[in-house]
Amino acid sequence: MPLLSGGFFFMTIAKLLQSAQKAGFRTEMEVYLAWLLEKSRLDFVRNGEFEVPIEKMAEIQKAWLKILDGCPVAYLTGEKEFYGIPLFVNENVLVPRPETELLVDHVKEIASEGARVLEIGTGSGAISIALKKTCPDFQILATDVSSEALKVARLNIDKYDLDIKLIESDLLSNVEGDFDVLVANLPYIGELTNDFLAENVRKYEPALALFGGDDGLRLYEKMFQQARGRFKYILGEIGFSQGKQVEDLCFSVFPEAKFELRQDYSGLDRHFILKF
Repeated sequence: MPLLSGGFFFMTIAKLLQSAQKAGFRTEMEVYLAWLLEKSRLDFVRNGEFEVPIEKMAEIQKAWLKILDGCPVAYLTGEKEFYGIPLFVNENVLVPRPETELLVDHVKEIASEGARVLEIGTGSGAISIALKKTCPDFQILATDVSSEALKVARLNIDKYDLDIKLIESDLLSNVEGDFDVLVANLPYIGELTNDFLAENVRKYEPALALFGGDDGLRLYEKMFQQARGRFKYILGEIGFSQGKQVEDLCFSVFPEAKFELRQDYSGLDRHFILKF
């Protein structure tokens, strides 16, 4: 479905967005156009008759076809806001989700001043960066198994001149020392069960950051085994239908722990907290 039709030499923002709305992608197109034209989405409301420069039309059409195919706009713009912080993203990292911001809130709620925080599977660095910017006294070590993801995290950390240590590690295999809090948003999509993945996410976002074994929980199981006796709290993000499975898994490894499920903005199970 072309966004632009014949005679688009004087195409306005309003007409572009009307076409995008008909296809159900107005928000995505607003975000992309605001980035491309270096304007705010509010500018489009104030002046919808703004004429798009003709030299941008081919680029806009190319991006539109990507959007129609399900490509996350963040991969087109190279940017995604998380916890009010603009972050660089590319195809080597998962696009940060709004519900993961709640995981940051949960860490801040339970962690004491000067807490030693370990993040496993940092990706773009979103969780660690949000924690460090809002709680600068936290001592944070972030890890990822992907060297390419760590390059993205490093760019974001350096952009804000934050003191966050990064290491490449398969879960806790290269992590030494004790910490107060472990926080992780590990891959939790199942390859046989608990596969609730949208097709566009499957197509465009890195499989390494999505799939966690047959039922989606094998990485959490491995991490729990490695984490015995090293933390006061463990927090993680899970799929909306995995609450009971995660609870059973936690108690099989940590029978003495206190377990709590937290819900996302839609009221669905999304995060767990283990207290020792």
